[in-house]
Amino acid sequence: MNRDCSTLPFKITINQEFLLEHKILEMEERHKEELGTLKEEKGNLQVLVSRQSYIIQELERQLSKATTNNSIMQKQQLELMDTVHSLVSICSKDGVLLKNAKKEEEKPFRDCADAYQAGFNKSGVYTIYVTNISEPKKVFCNMETAGGGWTVIQHREDGSLDFQKIEIQTSTLDSSKWNSRWRLIART
Repeated sequence: MNRDCSTLPFKITINQEFLLEHKILEMEERHKEELGTLKEEKGNLQVLVSRQSYIIQELERQLSKATTNNSIMQKQQLELMDTVHSLVSICSKDGVLLKNAKKEEEKPFRDCADAYQAGFNKSGVYTIYVTNISEPKKVFCNMETAGGGWTVIQHREDGSLDFQKIEIQTSTLDSSKWNSRWRLIART
């Protein structure tokens, strides 16, 4: 038995050494797997960082371009505003009235004075809506004589046509002889 006992510690030592070696190999294998996983994750992260860097550079480029475009547009807007102010100044010097830019036909004028008060200051043919007459009528308005706003009853160039002898005429409003007694009757 003595002999058996002396060999027993040696066997335990060999077994322990074998177990330790086996555990070390297992740990090395796990470390290799973890190292492989970490290298793969590192590669994936590098690709992701590279993509994000490209996206950031592209966004910075687009922002720079948009900022430049915005600056150009602001400059153009300021130039347009200056032009508009210049035009308004020129128009106001020339006596052009800039009230609501509706066309004459869109406004319901009772007479030429209404048209004049609405800002129309050029003599010519206007549409008026006479009380008791359902249809609008075209009349010649003198916007320049004696303060403007005059509804012309008879328009003649040379005065050769006698007012008392004029019948209702249907010639054009811009000719030198036109008159419609309905206008005079309806207004009085």
